[in-house]
Amino acid sequence: MSKCQQGTIALIAVLVVALAACSGDASSPSVALPTRSSSAPSPSVHVPSPAVGQCRNTAANDSWVDDTPTVDCSKTHTLETVAVIKPVEKLTLAQAKQLVASCESPEVNYLGIADREVRTIVLAVFWPSKAQRAAGQNWVRCDVGVSPTTGCCRGLAPQTGSLRGAVSSEPVRFQMCINQVPDPPGAQPLTSCKKPHMAEALPTPLQLSVRHYPSDAVLSKKGRSACARLVAHRTDRESLVVTPDWISKANWSGGTLYGRCWIRRRAGLMPAIK
Repeated sequence: MSKCQQGTIALIAVLVVALAACSGDASSPSVALPTRSSSAPSPSVHVPSPAVGQCRNTAANDSWVDDTPTVDCSKTHTLETVAVIKPVEKLTLAQAKQLVASCESPEVNYLGIADREVRTIVLAVFWPSKAQRAAGQNWVRCDVGVSPTTGCCRGLAPQTGSLRGAVSSEPVRFQMCINQVPDPPGAQPLTSCKKPHMAEALPTPLQLSVRHYPSDAVLSKKGRSACARLVAHRTDRESLVVTPDWISKANWSGGTLYGRCWIRRRAGLMPAIK
């Protein structure tokens, strides 16, 4: 998928992360990476333009083109289109990549997200295939999916039903919890936050304004300090272990560096989130 981000860490990361920018990284939605290569359909075959609300059962991949056919959103699928951006000027791939950030606002509106938070949402962006461009199609397709792991974005969790408004109606469903000790930057399987779990990511993302990617020592110090502030109001803070988790250097595109805070108990499980 062209660019993959995972919920603020990707915050949208992000993750244009999130940690989310493949992004997936922590906070916002991130861009998922497909593992298959897209084959362009024959120019003689008409391929319709995408539309908001369509669903596709696309495998995670690193292609900017996706010719996967649409499926009924009530059936198993991995991606749902939240916006189709149609610029006036004829796009090049470089220009399409620059429009990735333009997917974030419609994504937030479609999902029902009030604030930038760490979530399991992944943002995937595509542009037309060679055949579609030859037919005059000129757009950037903004899709969302759900990551099955803490990493971004080598996989997408199968979904049934639309994600429209889902984050606002079922916020706990998209929070990040695991049944393992946090081990960034590895891709650890997520579990439901609605039952007891080993660790959970705080909804509020870490943010660091930097010109150059910091050293591990700086990230550890800044992260632990910021995470401590985020749990300072909790009555159980003395029993918690915090683990900062930043977008990797490879997935950071400059500007604000996003991350997330994992918390777990020194003994026992974290309670289910209501």
